[in-house]
Amino acid sequence: MSAERELLCVLLRQRFTAEHRERAEAICAGTAIDWRAFVRAAAAGGVAPIAGANLAACDAATTRVPEAVSERFQQALFENVALKIERRREFLEQLVQLNARGYDALLLKSAGLEATGVYEQPWVTAARDVDVVLRDRAPDRSVVEDRVFRESLRERGVENESDRDAARHHDVSLSGILTVPFDDIWSAARRIELDGDPAAVAYVMCPEDQLLTLCLNSSRKRYFRLKGLFDIAETAAHHPDLDWALLARRILACDAEAIVYTAFRAVDVTVGLPAGARRFYRSLVGPMRAAVLLPLVRIASRSRSRIVPAALQYASFTGRQRWRDLRLTLSNRLPRATAAERAQSRLPGEEAAAL
Repeated sequence: MSAERELLCVLLRQRFTAEHRERAEAICAGTAIDWRAFVRAAAAGGVAPIAGANLAACDAATTRVPEAVSERFQQALFENVALKIERRREFLEQLVQLNARGYDALLLKSAGLEATGVYEQPWVTAARDVDVVLRDRAPDRSVVEDRVFRESLRERGVENESDRDAARHHDVSLSGILTVPFDDIWSAARRIELDGDPAAVAYVMCPEDQLLTLCLNSSRKRYFRLKGLFDIAETAAHHPDLDWALLARRILACDAEAIVYTAFRAVDVTVGLPAGARRFYRSLVGPMRAAVLLPLVRIASRSRSRIVPAALQYASFTGRQRWRDLRLTLSNRLPRATAAERAQSRLPGEEAAAL
């Protein structure tokens, strides 16, 4: 692992203790940090705000952070705070509209972590959008009307899937590679009012489902994206009384034991995990599977190549998941027929049926 990435992993925590500060200062004192690479990695990983805030808490004489870098992190923090305030205002308006139109919104990823208090401050990470799964309470709504409305939400920064499409949500089921029990997730979800507004109602997952979906999303990002590591570590730390038996049942339902094991292991060797989470993930796979995954995690955590994380993701899939992934990859690469080509390929008499 490079010194820049090692430093970032030490800084990625909301409870930045004196021990963490000493470790960060020791890394800076013992190695010439490439600060340009450090800033690029923090920004690309979506963790520049928390990394910059904790770096500023260290002894400047020891870390030797260039003034320009400190100013850039401070500017990024101010911009993210302003962006989060504006985005939250916009989302509250959209949430009121969603409720009025007969939709329930289940918050995913950063939106859920902010709403449940895992993020002590909303600015700690730099999320680009708000992700939700929508449940339609109007059974007579047409598919076209539903899709037009959801597309308008995407244009305003609210990434969403309807409940009917949730099984293929790219952030949770990896576009259909996994079978995720969304009915059970909805049943265990909790209804909340954002900012105490009864018109701005949303749903948040129970902690076990929240942690599961973060691990599944980590696989989509090939396990070592910095924001994903931070989110899993902070969620596990925020909920020390997790129902590990419920989480195990959810993982089995998704056939995702190796995926969750790999996600936890990636966090453990970089940012670190609480003892309870460490005991749990070690029981998820047998010794033969662990013997394959452990060295790949170790190599991927130190490698700058994209090949090793891709191999790790593939190794964490079951045979059926690999086949689904292959079919999905091939279908995405095949050229799609245009409307004219589809019309030419129809048999006589099919034109009217297609209208």
